[in-house]
Amino acid sequence: MADLARRFGAAHDLDHSAARALLVLVAAEREGRDVTAGAIGHELGLSSASVTALVDRLVASGHLRREPDPHDRRRVLLRLEPSAVALGPAYFGPLAADMADRLEAFDEHDLDVVRRFLTAALEALVAHRERGAAARG
Repeated sequence: MADLARRFGAAHDLDHSAARALLVLVAAEREGRDVTAGAIGHELGLSSASVTALVDRLVASGHLRREPDPHDRRRVLLRLEPSAVALGPAYFGPLAADMADRLEAFDEHDLDVVRRFLTAALEALVAHRERGAAARG
C-alpha cells in the first residue's frame, strides 16, 4: 500500500506524506468519518508541526480545506476539495477495472473464502498495531 501511495503521489506531484494523507481522507469520507489534523498525524505517525506543514501545503495546492466543526467550535475538520477527489478515479480507475475483470473468474464461494481470510488478516494487523500503541503508552 505504501508503494501505491508513493506512485500515486509521484504521478500527481505530491510527496509521500501528502499522498498518504489524501488516501486517509478519501477513506474517511467514504466511511462518513470526520478527520482532524490530529487524526492525520496519528494515522501517519507525524508530529504536530509536520502535520500543520502538510495540511498547509495541501490547502495551498487546492486539494484540501479547513472547516470549523459545526458541533465543536474548538475543532477544525479537514475536507477534500473536488480537485483531490478527482485524482483518485483518474489514477486508480484502470486498476479497479483490471481487478474487476480478474474477479469475474471467481465464484461466490471463492470470494467468501477470500473475504474471510482478508477480514482475519486485517483483524490481526489491527490487534498488532493496538498492542504496539498500548506498549508505547
